[in-house]
Amino acid sequence: MRVLIIHNILWTHYKSILFEELQKQKSKNDDIRVLQIARNELSRKNMEGPLKKYDYDYHLLFDDYIENIPSYKKVFAVLKYIRSYNPDIVNITGFGGDLAMTFSILYAFLLSKKIVISNESTSQDQQGSFLKDSIKKMLFKMAKGFIVFGASSKEYLFKYGVKQEQIIEEKAAVVDDVSILEIFNETNNFLENEIVTSHNFIFVGRLIPEKNLDILISGFQRLKREVSQAKDWGLIVLGSGGEEKNLILLKNQQPDDIFMFKGVDWQTVPKYLTRANCLVLPSISEPWGLVVNEAMICGLSVIVSDKCGCKDDLVKGNGFIFKSGNETELFDAMSEIVKNENSNIELGSVSKEIIKDFKVENVAKRIFMGFENIHQRK
Repeated sequence: MRVLIIHNILWTHYKSILFEELQKQKSKNDDIRVLQIARNELSRKNMEGPLKKYDYDYHLLFDDYIENIPSYKKVFAVLKYIRSYNPDIVNITGFGGDLAMTFSILYAFLLSKKIVISNESTSQDQQGSFLKDSIKKMLFKMAKGFIVFGASSKEYLFKYGVKQEQIIEEKAAVVDDVSILEIFNETNNFLENEIVTSHNFIFVGRLIPEKNLDILISGFQRLKREVSQAKDWGLIVLGSGGEEKNLILLKNQQPDDIFMFKGVDWQTVPKYLTRANCLVLPSISEPWGLVVNEAMICGLSVIVSDKCGCKDDLVKGNGFIFKSGNETELFDAMSEIVKNENSNIELGSVSKEIIKDFKVENVAKRIFMGFENIHQRK
């Protein structure tokens, strides 16, 4: 069995760990290769960190940021590689954001290859139109199987006629759980002179409008004014992006106990999580939110908006879901966290149990079995 996985950027660490686990599943008669289109994307430039060795079979088409590569070059290079590699199964990781992915599905279908589509999208973060919906429905009909992040991305596919029996993996939203926990457990007294509060909320991600950080900062400021138990609570904002200046201006209206740090590589994030008790993700659009996985692995409670794709799978008795953009609901959720420290510790314990279902080793085993089943079908 020859499998070609087509992916957009090499940097994506949470995908590399899955690709590495898939390599461990194959027998000597199997061949699994990942075709990486570009090295990284510009919006994640500050998160690159040290060079990483990738322990899986891959080919990098362009050693550049994906935004710098013209679409026609990406399309031509990907289609040429599909032809030369001649796989039995083509796994397309994404289908709408890049023309190279869309044409890969069409070309693989014309070559009579068996197609598996990985989907992270949800109905909430996709604005449909008749033309777009028609194209997606056509592309999905060409696929033999699907890999989804969780319940929201599965329901999204059902809208286009995909059947339950075509889903080969339902919990593909994975991160490097082993490394994250090791770094977290080995870190002591991190930034103890800079983060002076003993309890903290934390946000980790790009500082862009979609993350809706205005209501997080203003909601926290209200919490400090109105809830006495919040006296020794802080807010850590970890990230970089175009909204940084605006957020600093908002922070300076009531600067107490708000700590802002530039974005860091993923290996450093668990160190910041050692200083936090609860992760907050207030996004107005979020296909999943893998930082929630990372926080839960480290035993944090979580507060997410109802626009986060992970909400149905990951927030079940370990935190709160609030209506996106509703600062009052966010404030109420944060208030519940700070008013009962013991309860928050219990929520964190529930997080650790829930996230076990997304262990990367088990996910890789299920995906490989799905590939095998599809390969054996006539």
